[in-house]
Amino acid sequence: MLFKTALHTLFGSLQGETFQVHYWDGEDRRYGDGIDSAFTLRFHREPPVHLENPLVYLGECYSDGVYDIDGDWNALFRLINANKVRLIPDAVSRTLQRVGGTLGKLKRHQKDNIAHHYDLGNAFYRLWLDDTMCYSCAFFRHPDDSLEQAQLNKIALCLDKLGIEPGMRLLDIGCGWGQLAIAAAERGARVVGLTLSEEQATGARIRIAECGLSDRVEIRLMDYLDLNGEVERFDRIVSVGMFEHVGSAHYTDFFDRAADSLEPGGLMLLHSITSLSSDPPNPWVDKHIFPGGQIPAVAEIIAQLAGHDLHLLHVESLRLHYARTLEHWLERFNGEHEAVRALFGERFIRMWTLYLKGSAASFRSADLDIHQFLLSKGLNNHLPRHWGHLYHEGEAPQRW
Repeated sequence: MLFKTALHTLFGSLQGETFQVHYWDGEDRRYGDGIDSAFTLRFHREPPVHLENPLVYLGECYSDGVYDIDGDWNALFRLINANKVRLIPDAVSRTLQRVGGTLGKLKRHQKDNIAHHYDLGNAFYRLWLDDTMCYSCAFFRHPDDSLEQAQLNKIALCLDKLGIEPGMRLLDIGCGWGQLAIAAAERGARVVGLTLSEEQATGARIRIAECGLSDRVEIRLMDYLDLNGEVERFDRIVSVGMFEHVGSAHYTDFFDRAADSLEPGGLMLLHSITSLSSDPPNPWVDKHIFPGGQIPAVAEIIAQLAGHDLHLLHVESLRLHYARTLEHWLERFNGEHEAVRALFGERFIRMWTLYLKGSAASFRSADLDIHQFLLSKGLNNHLPRHWGHLYHEGEAPQRW
């Protein structure tokens, strides 16, 4: 009874949305000032007694099947977003605990963290990603685009922003399973892709060989911290869905290496999940899904540019495109429960359902965003006069 009282006190302190809780003993309670409940937490049994970190606790209880969520997940994540102080009481300490210390220590942490998520196995990701094996925000140029077409659209958008031409050298930091590198090579570029995931490196090399592009694309199992601009420079740099793993303590390290590796006048495209403020990571996601990850604030990225002679040319939000992407992934993941259960068990299914469904709701209804930042190293006077060609199919860029 004392623990139920503690939960009641926690739920009663949350502000913003009206919701219902069906407790394990049959009692129903409504919280909030509205007439209708947006969602219901339905407890199937009494939860374990501890509440040290409410958000981690509630996420783990869901993963363990202690309760289910009926109703509007967008409203649930609006509620979480509006009550971070109550739900993440150790937010300040978690910010201070972001990986610091020596670069050697950082590299070990980064490799371990990447392995936790991306080395779940190529077979797992093949179950529910589309044939491009892209694991980042797609671009739905048309409302009825399939997920695969939208991923190809996203890659074309990236390469068009960078103005990829035959003979250019492209560095792909966080190359995933290699689809962007393949597309750039097909445009005549020579590509070096970096990843810390052994599974991704193996999968990318196989796909590149199957496309007959091994002479144009090199995949390196390598940390961005090992880049050396005195040894090797590139005409273009792209990084899609990797910057979220860097951590605020090392943003300067990332831009140091990237800027030093870019030729004068070269272009860089940074594609990253963002937020309005530099909040600490969601502690449940940090513990179970993306250890060591941190969502950068837009202002933090912009603040880095001047010190590295990087000029902001174009910036674009793809927020609702990512919500749509995640909804596609969730639908595909739901269709593969039997195969996923055989690999990892029921708890994993519930955990990843919470991650995918919660992420989609956060992009629609909370403060998650995603931006593409197009940058130049120093001045570049050979750019398009405007960016209309990016959004009108078949239109050639109009240059100065």
